Amino acid sequence: MDTYSFIKTWVQRFNYIIAMAGTALVFITMFITTTDVIGRYFRMPLPGAMEMSELALGAMVFLGWAYTQAEKGHIAIDIIFKRLPRRVKNILDIIIPLCGLTLIGLIGWQAIRFGMDSRSSFEHTVDLGIPVWPLKLMIFIGAVTLCLQLIFDLVEAWQTCKES
Repeated sequence: MDTYSFIKTWVQRFNYIIAMAGTALVFITMFITTTDVIGRYFRMPLPGAMEMSELALGAMVFLGWAYTQAEKGHIAIDIIFKRLPRRVKNILDIIIPLCGLTLIGLIGWQAIRFGMDSRSSFEHTVDLGIPVWPLKLMIFIGAVTLCLQLIFDLVEAWQTCKES
């Protein structure tokens, strides 16, 4: 197995693991919300349920980015793309990951600053006092893993373009 395949395999395994962590957060949030709703019915709502759900929501989204990209699950305009000539498709298959790398790279760069600013200012939730910075750094983790996946997509698109 060459180095590229080895790295790609491990990165995609990591992407899967963090996507499953995001999935676990979905179930935890469902449990928290259900418990809170039932508790409200008995006039005993779960304290901090809204805070926990809000924090988990952000992590859920960003942790699934790279896995969704690997599975080609992001939105695409197939109705137009399928009608393009093969050469144009190959060029777009290179341009799109480059644009994604630029945008997501900027998001990741700002996310690390965003998380570190939150850490240095001791930002926490109001009701439960949960530190916010670890969940803000989930944006960075999601951005880095998505950038790696976009690099893999770019390499494969380049190889396809060279072959045709």
